Amino acid sequence: MTMPSLIQKYKEKVWLNQFKTTYSILSQAYLSAYQEYGLPEEWGLSTNSQDKDSIAKVSSYLFKYLKLANDFKQNDKNSSNGLPVHYKDLDGTNLGTNFNGWNGRDYVVVLTNGAVIGINSIGYIAQDANSQNKKFLVSMYIDTNGVRGPNQFGKDFFFIYLNSHENYPVITGYPLWWISEKNCSTKTTSGWYSGGACATWIIKNWNMDYLHRELTHDEWIN
Repeated sequence: MTMPSLIQKYKEKVWLNQFKTTYSILSQAYLSAYQEYGLPEEWGLSTNSQDKDSIAKVSSYLFKYLKLANDFKQNDKNSSNGLPVHYKDLDGTNLGTNFNGWNGRDYVVVLTNGAVIGINSIGYIAQDANSQNKKFLVSMYIDTNGVRGPNQFGKDFFFIYLNSHENYPVITGYPLWWISEKNCSTKTTSGWYSGGACATWIIKNWNMDYLHRELTHDEWIN
């Protein structure tokens, strides 16, 4: 293998291990919160996806089970607390949306391993093409290595959700029915962030094959 190939392979291994570590830490915290409070739909949260008080309540239930290096709470639009705010799509395009304190509702913390976690919305989200089939979920984003780069979807930046399966707490990737393999692609998108669904693939397969090839529809849904 050439030196660039070896470097890229090493970086990919680091990104994957960082995701695994943060995912494991959050999963354990979510399980602990579930054992004390039940699933998120039992937490007495507002159905308003941007309700600031409900997002703060989620943080109080979840983050007390985590070891935090910093608790930035809910920030105003003027402060990012030195954290990254500009991220890139998986295809390298700069995102128009900023994160880490860009609005007043997001609750942002930093774990002792350096990962940044933000709770950014709550509410009922469609699970399939039937818009009546909805589940109450908590939307979060994670930057698995904090201030270090590349600050890019599918590498060190991901959307995840506090979800459930058969009334048991699980953390999943982006769940909306229209999200497909096209949303974990370096080349094609379907009207949403390029790379925004990559956590779905990693949690299912524990690799980053999407960095090397286009995923097929069959392997995405099976």
